[in-house]
Amino acid sequence: MNQTPFYDVELIRARLGLTAVPAAVAMEYLQVLTNLNALETLLTPCAFDEPGQDALAKLCREHHERRAELEAAYPVLSALSRPHH
Repeated sequence: MNQTPFYDVELIRARLGLTAVPAAVAMEYLQVLTNLNALETLLTPCAFDEPGQDALAKLCREHHERRAELEAAYPVLSALSRPHH
């Protein structure tokens, strides 16, 4: 699996409060990011030979696809999830 950075869900939640993104969309986006954080943790390179890794990898891909769909529908979401320096 590629090295996806972990999402700072609490920071993104705070940023979402400053946008016009519908609450249901915001909650779904936060849930997708939370799930991606958990899945990426489970998909560490040392665990690839363990049973269930294929299913976890598929689930991770599905969550990445859903994140991309939400960000396509609401472009502000991708800006909110990037770290600001």
